[in-house]
Amino acid sequence: MKAKLSPNLISFFLVRRGNWLIKVSVYKNKQILVLMQHVYDMDNIVMQYFHDQGKAADFIEHIIEEV
Repeated sequence: MKAKLSPNLISFFLVRRGNWLIKVSVYKNKQILVLMQHVYDMDNIVMQYFHDQGKAADFIEHIIEEV
């Protein structure tokens, strides 16, 4: 399920995975922004930009397993 904001931007709904809240947005099917916030340590925020979906998914898995 996804929510479209414009023809060029798709922003997926906020999801919780483990102790992380994760928001992913994709611009023109090429640029991926991953924003993550820890549920218990609200100051722990991670934001990363990718061009490759596989690398974005690997990054999310790495962060979730690390903390």
